[in-house]
Amino acid sequence: MTQHPPEPLQVFCGLVETVATGLRDVEAALTRYREERDAGRILANSVEALRVELTYHSNAIEGSTLSLRETQLVLDGYAPAGGKPLREIDEARNHDRALRMLERWVEERPRPSALTEQDLLDVHAQVLTDIDLRSAGRFRDGRVLIKGTRFIPPGSHRFGALIPAMLELANLEEGPPALQAAELHYNVVAIHPFSDGNGRTARLLMNRVVLQ
Repeated sequence: MTQHPPEPLQVFCGLVETVATGLRDVEAALTRYREERDAGRILANSVEALRVELTYHSNAIEGSTLSLRETQLVLDGYAPAGGKPLREIDEARNHDRALRMLERWVEERPRPSALTEQDLLDVHAQVLTDIDLRSAGRFRDGRVLIKGTRFIPPGSHRFGALIPAMLELANLEEGPPALQAAELHYNVVAIHPFSDGNGRTARLLMNRVVLQ
């Protein structure tokens, strides 16, 4: 199965040489980070700033109008001026909470720790908390369309085969973590297992891979 996963899943391990330059840049950045961390030069507020940026960019991709500063205000417990939609405020809070949940998983669980179907559902449930209670943490049971593309995700009747295959690939831990993260992101979005929140869930799971 891992050599020929069911469509639309893809295996990225064969791309190592193709993206070798980028992977070397990632490894060099990781080495610099570890040196700074071990020297005590990584400040707590810089990590907090990164969380805000991740939340801002992930939601902006989905059309949120919150600025970076407004996102920070929301995460600090304040309401931004200008009558921003409540959904966008909830999206910012939810993403931050989901990211922190993933960080706890990485810290508390033994390594390596397999990604499970329940993990996938738990991340999605956090993404849609207070936004869509009926769909949060549940796989879709109907068809879904993606605006701006001709791609039609597989029907939910295929999830019984596709989701276990996706998780098996995600748990192989073959190749560089950056490429593993990209593969998982691609496969989650290709299946599009939820009625909403697929992109944010996929990007959060990428962070779990590289954090672990």
